[in-house]
Amino acid sequence: MQKYYGIELLRFFSSLSIVIYHWGTSFGLMKMEKNYPYESFLKLIYDYGVHAVPVFFVISGLVFANVYLTHEKKETLHNFTIKRFARLYPLHLLTLVLILFLQIIFYNFFGNYELYTFNDFYHFLLKITFILGWGFENGRSFNEPVWTVGLEIAIYYIFFSLITIIKKNRMSIIFLVYFFFLFVDKAKLTEFSIIKDFINFFYFIEFAKLFFSGILIFFIIHQFKNSLKLFFFSSFLFIFSFIGSFKLHIFCFSLVLLFVLMDNLKLNKKLKKIFIFLGSLTYSLYLLHTLTFLIFLLLFKYFDITNIFYLNLTFIFYLFFTFMLSVISYFYFEKKANVFIRSKYLKK
Repeated sequence: MQKYYGIELLRFFSSLSIVIYHWGTSFGLMKMEKNYPYESFLKLIYDYGVHAVPVFFVISGLVFANVYLTHEKKETLHNFTIKRFARLYPLHLLTLVLILFLQIIFYNFFGNYELYTFNDFYHFLLKITFILGWGFENGRSFNEPVWTVGLEIAIYYIFFSLITIIKKNRMSIIFLVYFFFLFVDKAKLTEFSIIKDFINFFYFIEFAKLFFSGILIFFIIHQFKNSLKLFFFSSFLFIFSFIGSFKLHIFCFSLVLLFVLMDNLKLNKKLKKIFIFLGSLTYSLYLLHTLTFLIFLLLFKYFDITNIFYLNLTFIFYLFFTFMLSVISYFYFEKKANVFIRSKYLKK
């Protein structure tokens, strides 16, 4: 199984972009004065950092194709589920409980919840069961960014159900699946009131297209070995995505392909280890930055020094604290929980 070192770096940058982007949006959600530290340098992230989320789905498609389409041994549904659970659920549950605890403190001390405020039992059930992103929510709650993971899990199982067919038909079935979701989107089949009033498929359709475009990248880089041609092709697509109206799907596709081709630069072993290390923190950064922000907010509100939020040094410490918390989380909690759950519940 091939390791994509450039993709590990892109995963980290994408996650870090979300961490910075949510710092900028959080103050508006709390109706506080806007706060964009180093705005001249980070303006693109503050304005467009939300586009890092679609990049994750393209990367996921590539990674899942690399893991499951290169193995002859058939994966069972049981083992597939356990692996997904072991990787995603422990940190999700931990952050959910910790943020619940923080929100209870906010309510008891200040009479209201902060940042994401729909923190009732109903939204707790949605969060703990990963039933997220389908329009069942009444508003933002608990660890709000995790809603994309709920949709990603659903897409994982679509991929799993198609593994055998994809192995046999390769690129043709990927095009077929992609254009199926494209047709559903463009024909607005999910906009019928009988469907829309019950469930929202908008983000699911968008993310599914991105995920399967990542699988397409996997087949492209294996079929076309000439990296120079691929480089010019991906560079052309990347530039084209900005011509006229911004083309998000082409942007994400070309960006991921460019970072895959980074591996042709023959990176040294030390640099590869750094990229792997940074890439391993992606999920931690994504789930822990809300917790970090709420900890800062609680301390500043309790000591009545919220003006400290507007110091550039506070922003730097927010990034540093989130990064260090992610390192501790990954190596001393997520990794150990993953190994424990796999060793206990995987069937050989």
